[in-house]
Amino acid sequence: MAEARDYGPDELLHRRMSHVRYAARSDDFFAWVVSHVPWQGDEVVLDVGCGAGLYFPYLRSARRVVALDPSARMLASARSRTFPGVSLVQARGEALPFPEGTFDVVFANHVLFFLQDVRRGIAEAHRVLRAGGIFVATTYTEGSFQATYSLHRRALHRVGRVAPPPPHASFSLEKGVALVEDFFPHVEVDRYDDAFLFPTVEAGMAHYRSYAFDRVVGPPLTPPEREQVLEAVRRSIARAVQRHGVWRVDKSSGVIVARS
Repeated sequence: MAEARDYGPDELLHRRMSHVRYAARSDDFFAWVVSHVPWQGDEVVLDVGCGAGLYFPYLRSARRVVALDPSARMLASARSRTFPGVSLVQARGEALPFPEGTFDVVFANHVLFFLQDVRRGIAEAHRVLRAGGIFVATTYTEGSFQATYSLHRRALHRVGRVAPPPPHASFSLEKGVALVEDFFPHVEVDRYDDAFLFPTVEAGMAHYRSYAFDRVVGPPLTPPEREQVLEAVRRSIARAVQRHGVWRVDKSSGVIVARS
């Protein structure tokens, strides 16, 4: 559910495959997230920013699932993953089109940092939860992707350009806890440490292109600037692979679980 950038379903699926293929950990992050809910089998669930519906297979124990995203392209992709009891709604996380107290569980997985108004998104999640309902939000830690964005900043500096903060800066795990506590009286945090281990320059460059390359303050990079930036990043990744056998990129995340 991207407000600042409309990621396509193909790009998100590519990212998902990268997480599976190159992650240091082999356990299932999605299953780990969903396990934080004490399922009873009768829950009505809202999946805010459902994207391509990658969490749907993990929500089959719910009685009903409402999946929401502002992108028609994402919802079209998610439709193929629905099952009986799943409905799709096109709407923004800051303006949920549901009455108060509608849901037992609200998920916002790696999505709140895309909202133009993060606090409004959390307030809306609180509003549509029933009393005693559970809000589950996942995000990256502040140090995640530091290796990626450090290379990106240095490469942009070579051509006189500046990189913006990482996209998750507005709702990192550390910052997100305080934001959620402003709306929910009971908040817990669980951290999931992990990293990408890219064994080749090509794998590292594919990651860089997906996560950082187009993030620049001001107008888009010119073709000559793009070539210089890509070459600088390629050389840095190649040195890391040569020295260490892999290019390691921390991608630790965490889950914030709150009760209304």
